[in-house]
Amino acid sequence: MFSFSLRRSLALVLCFSIMAVASVALAQDQQAELMEIVIAAEQMLNQGQPEQALAELQKVLSQNEEFAPAYFLQGMVYARTGDMPKAYENMVKATEYDPTMGIAHRMASQGAGAMGNFDGAWEHAIKAHQAGTDMSDAFEALSSMGEPPAGLEAAMAVPRVWIGPMDTSNWEATSATAGGSASGRASDDASAARILAEAAQDIQRWGKAARKAFANSPAFGLVSRAEQATYMLQLEVDSMADSSRRRTRGYLKLVDVQSGEEGYRRRVTFADIGSDGDLIRDFDRIISIMEEWAAEQRR
Repeated sequence: MFSFSLRRSLALVLCFSIMAVASVALAQDQQAELMEIVIAAEQMLNQGQPEQALAELQKVLSQNEEFAPAYFLQGMVYARTGDMPKAYENMVKATEYDPTMGIAHRMASQGAGAMGNFDGAWEHAIKAHQAGTDMSDAFEALSSMGEPPAGLEAAMAVPRVWIGPMDTSNWEATSATAGGSASGRASDDASAARILAEAAQDIQRWGKAARKAFANSPAFGLVSRAEQATYMLQLEVDSMADSSRRRTRGYLKLVDVQSGEEGYRRRVTFADIGSDGDLIRDFDRIISIMEEWAAEQRR
């Protein structure tokens, strides 16, 4: 079975940890605090103190149970101590909270294979590949153990998507020029800025829902960095409600990362970007339409 060194794994996951932490909408100071604990736990593990490392990681998870790097390192601790079921369980948790963490998918694939769960091994190997991780050795090893799953070639070729920031520039510019007088324009400009400031957590919630939707779609891969992507997903906002129910309208775009040209553009309405339930329903509808578009592109 393919293998992957512990130190290389940790180096990579810590390198991309800012992206992972941002996906759970933590404040910058809390990000730094939690990552310091994870790094301290890594040092304990490397010094042969796995129990102390687990105790440190529990401090992280008690503060935020969605902190993907902590689950990843916890999985590595259990792998080091030979508890493969718990190692696999924690790697899967890491991928749930940060589906772009290809290295966690890779380690989950290795753990599943070691336990004889070859369906799980293939599933996570494919997800790791879609997330931009080199899995050539894993696919070779898994293919030597049995037939690959149906649809492997198509899964390997799906376009990779990076979830970009919301584009509010047109809406802000329109708001700034809507008033007839200079004082009116200044008031509208200030109002747009206030709405955006108040909507910060809702905007992060939208990004998290977008990542989850694309991670669960068989038609797309999800990556953590723009340079790994085929397309950048972006919502071009032209209106955002100033109310407890934050209705948001605009154009959902897939922008070719290499050329900068729009490959896809569709008018969309999100009933309330402050509601997880509404976001799930809206993305379910939108992603099904985008999957039809992706299928057309392959023909």
